[in-house]
Amino acid sequence: MTDPVRLRALINNGVVAGLVTLVIGSAVVVGASDDDLLEPTPTPSGEPSPTSAECAPTWQLVQAADPGDVSNALLGVVAIAGTDAWSVGGSGDPAEPAFALIERWDGSAWTAEEGPNPVAETNELLDVDASGASDVWAVGRTADEFGDRPLAMRFDGLQWEAVELPDELSGRLTGVTVIGPDDIWAAGYSGSPDALTERALLLHWDGTLWADVDAGRADGVGRSALLDIDALASDDVWAAGYLHNRPLMIRFDGEAWSRMESDARRTIQAIEPLSSDDGWAVGDSILRFDGSTWVEDEDARLPGRLSSVAAVSEQDVWAVGAVVGDDGTSRALVMRFDGQGWAIVQGPRVPGSEALIAVDALPDGTVIATGHRDVDAGRRTFAIRAATCPGIA
Repeated sequence: MTDPVRLRALINNGVVAGLVTLVIGSAVVVGASDDDLLEPTPTPSGEPSPTSAECAPTWQLVQAADPGDVSNALLGVVAIAGTDAWSVGGSGDPAEPAFALIERWDGSAWTAEEGPNPVAETNELLDVDASGASDVWAVGRTADEFGDRPLAMRFDGLQWEAVELPDELSGRLTGVTVIGPDDIWAAGYSGSPDALTERALLLHWDGTLWADVDAGRADGVGRSALLDIDALASDDVWAAGYLHNRPLMIRFDGEAWSRMESDARRTIQAIEPLSSDDGWAVGDSILRFDGSTWVEDEDARLPGRLSSVAAVSEQDVWAVGAVVGDDGTSRALVMRFDGQGWAIVQGPRVPGSEALIAVDALPDGTVIATGHRDVDAGRRTFAIRAATCPGIA
């Protein structure tokens, strides 16, 4: 059985043998060469074209870092400013990366940063968020012969350090949202999907310690996991994942977690609250919250799977993922909601098989997404910057 949490990575083949020594601090920066810009990404047959003739949002490649002669993938991203962002992932075997990968964006290129690797066998970061330039958090997993354990790291403006989590936790953390330095939520699962023992996991940081939080009846009974978490405020936190084979959306009101109503049946990978009565969730379909329940957007013609969603504003929402072809290769999928409907956003084609895993956006129109692409030499980082429509958002 495929681990449902790994669906967020979309494509997990092409393992590179012979892992070599990795020195995170000495990054090789690889840019988008002329050979990379082969042709515009065609809109799949029958799919919507860009929003309007007056405004055609686009995306373009940006320089990405690939430290060492190993496979690299970026799985989470947070934009602090147009010239300051972080992305995290793993380096090494795509299924069991030995090194946590941390990269920083300076407005023109991504460079690899040094970070801790607590366990020798596997270290992987799956999400990152920040309240400011000196308060950045990343979460994921470590693994050894005893299985996965959750992992959390913090950047204080000078360096990254691993932060102690509650004892005896298993599983992994797949999402983090930073409301403030003393108010942080992380979500994921304990146990193991391979053993059919996974249970939704919620942790909260109070400025001093991480605590394991009981969601009560919100996460149901049986196999469950949370894949993403986001917040509007301390008393309005949203999380999404699955319960058995159905989507699961839950919400924290400052006192307790409760289930959000939904008739959705297909996989949900990410959630983006816009206001107390409006939000989006994406995966194998696109859902919108109408203030009382989650409803599938039947007008959104989705050619592939979306793995992440972020909003510039309520009228300017972006989602990314991949379209997988019959031959098993994939192409990056970028979509945008303009206040009226969802449409595919055009961008360049690159050699190999690529997927976008994470996206973040700022009110000034900054949209940054990261992921990976597979080439003959192995897996490489993949990063884009999107151009939205001034005056419309």
